[in-house]
Amino acid sequence: MSLWLLPVVGLWPLLGAALVQSRRLWWLPAAGALPALAAALLVPVGSRLELPWLLLGTTLGMDEISRVYLLFTGILWLVAGIHAAFSLRGRAHARRFGALFLLAMAGNFWLILGQDLASFYLGFAVMGLSSYGLVIHTGEPSVLRAGKVYLVMALLGEVTLFAALVLIAQQTGTTLPTADQLADLSDLTIALTILGLAVKAGMAPLHLWLPLAHPAAPIPASAVLSGTMIKVAILGWLRFLPIGAAALADWGAALTLAGLATMGLALPIGLMQSDPKVILAYSSIAKMGLLILLLGSILADPELAPLGVAGITLYVAHHALVKGGLFLGLGLRKYAAAGQPLVLGGLVFLALAMAGAPLTSGAVAKQGIEPLLASAQWPWIATAVGVSAVATTLLMARFLWVTARVERHPEAGYAWPGAAWMSLVLLILLFPFVLGGSDAWWVKPMPVVLGILIAGVVLGVTWRRPALSKALIDRVPPGDLLVFLGPIGRAGAQLLRALSGGLGTAYGAVMGRLSRAYSAVLDKPDPDTERSLREWPVAGSAWLVVGALLLASVVGFVPAPQSEVGRTASPADAKPVMSEESVLESEPEPMLPAMQERPLAERPAEEPSDTEEDLALAEGIEAVEVSEPEDGRAERMEDMPTATTQETEQRAAGAQGSEEAACAKGEPLVLVSPRRQDARIILDPCLEAAQGGGLELTNDLVLMAQDHLDALGIDPGPLDGLIGPQTRGAIRAFERLQEMPETGALDVDLLQRLHRAWTERAQGRR
Repeated sequence: MSLWLLPVVGLWPLLGAALVQSRRLWWLPAAGALPALAAALLVPVGSRLELPWLLLGTTLGMDEISRVYLLFTGILWLVAGIHAAFSLRGRAHARRFGALFLLAMAGNFWLILGQDLASFYLGFAVMGLSSYGLVIHTGEPSVLRAGKVYLVMALLGEVTLFAALVLIAQQTGTTLPTADQLADLSDLTIALTILGLAVKAGMAPLHLWLPLAHPAAPIPASAVLSGTMIKVAILGWLRFLPIGAAALADWGAALTLAGLATMGLALPIGLMQSDPKVILAYSSIAKMGLLILLLGSILADPELAPLGVAGITLYVAHHALVKGGLFLGLGLRKYAAAGQPLVLGGLVFLALAMAGAPLTSGAVAKQGIEPLLASAQWPWIATAVGVSAVATTLLMARFLWVTARVERHPEAGYAWPGAAWMSLVLLILLFPFVLGGSDAWWVKPMPVVLGILIAGVVLGVTWRRPALSKALIDRVPPGDLLVFLGPIGRAGAQLLRALSGGLGTAYGAVMGRLSRAYSAVLDKPDPDTERSLREWPVAGSAWLVVGALLLASVVGFVPAPQSEVGRTASPADAKPVMSEESVLESEPEPMLPAMQERPLAERPAEEPSDTEEDLALAEGIEAVEVSEPEDGRAERMEDMPTATTQETEQRAAGAQGSEEAACAKGEPLVLVSPRRQDARIILDPCLEAAQGGGLELTNDLVLMAQDHLDALGIDPGPLDGLIGPQTRGAIRAFERLQEMPETGALDVDLLQRLHRAWTERAQGRR
């Protein structure tokens, strides 16, 4: 029963977004994350819910990483939702903010639980586009500028990610790729996957939106933007890069250097800021740079993957909770009317945790990533990370100094947000004692101590000579690179104008003549011109032309069926593996037009099947009639031959006997599609037996299996050559009927059984 909590996790905040417009339901943002927390605590690891009718076949699941992500994400959304519901109640556009807040929450939860490519992208897009409304909530000019930068960067990332996910589906043949299947991704696909998520992660130089969006958004939105939303980039990389399955030294080195560059850019610029929210934004960029560096280490060395993924996930959870607490605490410092000493004390504790001080969650998180730093490609990486820890301590000291002196505007309505925030601080306080041992409480305290000493010296110097610090404060405004790109762009425009002066004059003269000619023709239009354009002969023809172009663009991307006789799909490269003598030489007769247009189940019994000659060629039997009424699917499933006990035992022991027997006879395995007369695949059993029966799942091979399942009365879903959840469910149904272990895997033994079952059924109906 707990399995059905998985879809509720995303649907509940989605429903809340529709209902929050009611004045009585203002509290819905505070309750949106409750199903997520329930699912994180109650749904067992390994649970999966397949919804083959949704999108391309949706699979919601709970693995170890999803549980951790859902837990800390649910906690932070709950606390931020309470803050949003109570602090914004009764204000202008509060209901609009609540709806967008819940939409972003739904997208965040959905991508965490969605195990397939389409579900991840759907949640990612919903979360990203809804966040635009959160950023521009107040509508001020500076806020609109930040929103414009955010929207441009977000759309750039989403389009790139979409292209990457499409390529992953095309190259792996499934929307649920495993790490082994991802090991053969092309460099282009890996590059697009990294770049598509790098925008959300804030990887330099794609970090421009972060320091602009954080000060623009309200406090609850900033908390979830920095605490949870940017962390989904790490989740996407862990899912869709071949972590632990292939050693990608070059890509690992590239990510390591990108992480170092991100940290090196963000930390010094953050120290120059005067807005506490901007300081926290640059702190988030620096921490994401550290996580990108760690990801590069495990991408380069697959042996580090099990320990590295656990360490990265723990660090992500620590940073999300602490950074969200810092943002929400800043809001209480600005607007809460009471409890200010308690708020300042909590902020000091959270800043120490962010720096990695002993007896904090930061110390436990540092211990989790120590093995990765010790095994880094270059020995100086650990030293660079240690220097960044000192800089992080200085950055947190700068944040506390600015926050303590921030201008306050006490308001009512912060009692419940304050209670929720204190609960979060208490949870972070217990973090090291629940998830770490005593050896983790004192991991490398020297960077924090050194940072505190340097901060004390700097404070003393600036106290005596304030002019020294004023020269650096806000020297680089938020958005850093945008400031440098502006003068470069203006200088380039001036240079182009200077170079194109003569060309511009000639261009203006030509355009002037064209404009005058255009006006002479169209200044006095026929009064009936507009009406004639709206009439059907013109408008209808235009509509048909546009529709035909759209249809042609869609059909152009559909892979054409293989018409070459003897076309093979070998595991290595989907090219023929047979010698020329073994290729079938006879061409099948072309199908009748009526037969081409109707599926097998709709043909009348008196019409011959379009697969008769394929049966004769592939199996050496006489032509048979294969026809079935539309409602005969269940009857055909009952007529399907079942496996013998000996076959079941062979399948459980390894399912290699049939390939070895065929290899000993020197016979090819010829698979003929029951649905498409000109489609056949020839496999070399000797090659398959040598590889342990494993197959590279090409689109042709998956489509052949789908054709056989469909002909046997088992619905494999869309006949598209992609092995999604519905196709795997159909394979399990066939295995169940054959009394085989229900693995859902596609191998040589399964293809032989499918072809034999279809052939025997066809012979039995002669």
